[in-house]
Amino acid sequence: MPRRNTGDKAVPAKVSKSSTDYMREMRSRLKEAGLVKREFWIRPENVDALRGIEKALRQPFLGQRIKLEDFMTENTNWTTSSLQNALAGLDAVVSGDIELSVTDGAEPGIRLTLKEFGDLPVYIAVVGDQILADTTLVEVDRVKDTVAFNEVVLRSRDLFPLSSVGIERLADGQEVYCLFGALSAASSLTVIVQEILTLADNVIRAAEAFDDHFIR
Repeated sequence: MPRRNTGDKAVPAKVSKSSTDYMREMRSRLKEAGLVKREFWIRPENVDALRGIEKALRQPFLGQRIKLEDFMTENTNWTTSSLQNALAGLDAVVSGDIELSVTDGAEPGIRLTLKEFGDLPVYIAVVGDQILADTTLVEVDRVKDTVAFNEVVLRSRDLFPLSSVGIERLADGQEVYCLFGALSAASSLTVIVQEILTLADNVIRAAEAFDDHFIR
């Protein structure tokens, strides 16, 4: 996972807020921005299209254009450095809606803090031919019944497109459930950003779906 550090200079990742905290903060910020929640009934094959429309109606991070697409050429893989430079040029990063920083350790990665999602941190790493992205759902010790929760999670595959749920041990030894996704290191910047936004959206939806399993 992007946050796993194995070198002597590893900086422990701290989990100070749960996914439900991010969900509440996200809702609060959306309300403060003047947005309203609406419920729609649509055909299942149109779910992804609706998410795209919703983001457009929120005036999403990317605005009406994608920048720095020319960083990538066919059959060329991103490196952590080149991806960091590309992400740094996005409108949302320049405006401060997304905060970008580099994580230390044996394998440096990228941390994106998404303000629209309640300051949710998403960690990115380029590992060989893959780009890995992950974010914390909840600490293992905050789950009421891990056996029951694991069974529910294993049956939730279709609820969170492009994302999977796993358990990760952080540098400080704490274990957390995380949502993660992987894509080709040759993916376009557009696809990478879409993966990040989908992952963030999925962790908020997962927090809502699994809320009854968490210790408050």
